[in-house]
Amino acid sequence: MESIKKLLTRFWPTGGLLLGGLLVIIYIAFGFVYLQQAPKQKELEEQITRLTLVVARPLPSSEKLQAEYEEINSALAPMTDSDAITLLVGIAEENGIDISEGSSLFRVRSASFSQVEVGGGDYQLLSFKSIYVQGDYDSVMAFISDLDSGKTLKTMVLKRVATTETEVQFTGEEGDRRAEFRKVAAAVMDMMDDIALSEIPHPMNLAGDIATNLMGDDPDTEETVEGFPDITTTAADRGYSGNTTPRAGYVLYNHDKISTDNTTQFETVNYIDVLTTNYYYTCEFNGTVRQFDGADVATATEYLGRAASKMDTIATVDVVIYTKLEE
Repeated sequence: MESIKKLLTRFWPTGGLLLGGLLVIIYIAFGFVYLQQAPKQKELEEQITRLTLVVARPLPSSEKLQAEYEEINSALAPMTDSDAITLLVGIAEENGIDISEGSSLFRVRSASFSQVEVGGGDYQLLSFKSIYVQGDYDSVMAFISDLDSGKTLKTMVLKRVATTETEVQFTGEEGDRRAEFRKVAAAVMDMMDDIALSEIPHPMNLAGDIATNLMGDDPDTEETVEGFPDITTTAADRGYSGNTTPRAGYVLYNHDKISTDNTTQFETVNYIDVLTTNYYYTCEFNGTVRQFDGADVATATEYLGRAASKMDTIATVDVVIYTKLEE
């Protein structure tokens, strides 16, 4: 026993150091393990948080699920070719496409039929190829978006889209209206340039609430002075110094133009070739012309377009409509 005590006394310092070193190594090892687990623990906590948010969401009521089920069943109801075409025409019209037969801006051919098995059930496919739709960009894009999103029919699938741009000339009544608008506006500018007029002194403008379709003085109404765009400015105001009486104002038809070289003389000129126009007009001080369908500006419709042509978007699309087979 005495020898054992001496042995322990002899080796105790060394053993203590070894034991302390071992404890330090174990502590460091656990530290590394903890540091490695921290990111995984954080990721796990984030996953738990996301799952908690999902679980916390209220489940749809049975009534809502039943309504959605019935809606899908209704959308999958058997559909004839003519019913599907009527649906497509309605979508086009709702989104601003001119579907009138004479316009030829919307064309759809009969569908081809096929059958497919999905999830153990048999379904019929109505395939419409190369549906032609033409109109302004926003209307055509709205039509395509409706088909693609299933807004009108959830069982409709957009398969292909091709678009291009085309220039369209205005014809018929619309073309005539725009042409007259351009003619009157150009005549006002021609008159102002011809007599070096920077501003029309007393124009028949929008603030006056009256538009006119008389471009000059009507000979059948001698008691009334008519004309466009200015019937107020006198010949004296325009610099006339002769002994006769030129027509007052700055008008487009039968305008008495006072000579700048000799203010006692004038000549009658036409800046437009008609006395009466089909539409009614006002003019601002700077020569800006506006067009209306009547003389009373407060109740008349104003027309804004005057360009001879416009850019249309043309799209050709393929769609497929899934339906149940008729029992």
